[in-house]
Amino acid sequence: MEIYQRDFSIETKADESPLTEADTTANESLMKLVREVTPELPVLSEECSDIPFAERRQWERYWLIDPLDGTKEFINRNGEFTLNLALIENGVPVFGIVHAPVLDTSWWGSSEGAWKQIGDAESEPIRVRTLPDPENQNWQVVGSRLHGSETFEAFCKRLPSNDRVSMGSSLKLCLVAEGKADLYPRLAPTCEWDTAAAQAVVTAAGGEVLDTRTLQPLRCNQQESVLNPFFIVCNQRDRRWQDALVQCLGHDPELPYEYRVNDSKAEVVWNHTSITSAQRANIKGHKGKCVWFTGLSGSGKSSLANALEVELNRQGYHTMLLDGDNIRHALCKDLGMSQADRTENIRRIGEVAKLFVDSGIMVITAFISPFKADRDGARALFDEGDFIEVHVDTPINICEQRDPKGLYKKAREGKIIDFTGIDSPYEKPDFAEVVLQEEKVADSLTKILCKIR
Repeated sequence: MEIYQRDFSIETKADESPLTEADTTANESLMKLVREVTPELPVLSEECSDIPFAERRQWERYWLIDPLDGTKEFINRNGEFTLNLALIENGVPVFGIVHAPVLDTSWWGSSEGAWKQIGDAESEPIRVRTLPDPENQNWQVVGSRLHGSETFEAFCKRLPSNDRVSMGSSLKLCLVAEGKADLYPRLAPTCEWDTAAAQAVVTAAGGEVLDTRTLQPLRCNQQESVLNPFFIVCNQRDRRWQDALVQCLGHDPELPYEYRVNDSKAEVVWNHTSITSAQRANIKGHKGKCVWFTGLSGSGKSSLANALEVELNRQGYHTMLLDGDNIRHALCKDLGMSQADRTENIRRIGEVAKLFVDSGIMVITAFISPFKADRDGARALFDEGDFIEVHVDTPINICEQRDPKGLYKKAREGKIIDFTGIDSPYEKPDFAEVVLQEEKVADSLTKILCKIR
């Protein structure tokens, strides 16, 4: 509060959001606190967020901190900023505390319930309210003070009678948790640290924080990006607001586009096409799927992928084979073999493969793809059952004996670096649909075809 009451400098972060002395001071204090109380738990904070997903995805329990949620409100001195601290277990916020210093108010929630405390007064239990009958009482819909949108306005217009309340920071979620608001649709970008603590409070108070696309609860640490999908905070599910969401988020036949959360550097929407994936598949006589071969160089991926395409083609399937070396001749010719470049290489291939699958084509990829997180990211693009991971588990000594391109020899001589199996790791799949260990080609194809059918 001492910083809030005096002049302070304002910096601009890489994402063009503001940063003040209060952000860094609060971050240092909260980081110190949780490390003293639970030194065994990792910590992710908005101001210390450069932890690779390959490391984060191993965390079962960790602290998630937003040291100053609502920095713009802090700068504007309207008091609507908070300090957020959440405990995450297997992606779920199980404890959260939200503190508003100017309001001298705290909200917290856990498996034991949710409470609110003002100053030194006794804490009081809080609970979401029952959604009122709009014929007798208007619904209360809370929105961002600084991040309004046409979509938010369109959503509210499609609801029964309602009043709109503007508020900053995670205070919006707390209004729903304590029964002062019924809905908070967030149809603009946020990050996991913005919402996790207040989500724990809302959930403990009997409400829900739901992904607008799936109406499933938000989960943390499920992907490399810490961006949330668009979400809605509610006291209870109701067909009326669900229909309003569907109409506003691109599914209305009169709207040819949909707002989807994304990390594109451009201002984009998702444009719907008239022809669906199902229609494309119907013309071809089969659904598209991705068969993803992974394994060491020299393991036999390309040979097996080629044999599979020949067999599928013989059986009348429409196919496309994406080979690692071939792709690097053009689409990925700007990428080297560093870990970052390999990750980008697989990201691009995953997106291309998804396009082929959406067109009803059986796409086969043959890439070393050495990192689990990258393969998991590719898998996440596809519907359940449409991604078939094939691990060609040939021992490295056999791969090195084969050395069809002479790359192992060059790696041993130090002529090339970052070579998988020599000076760069290969992370074996834990749950590949098919694992091949030097079977005959015909037997290998039989295993794979069983999964395709």
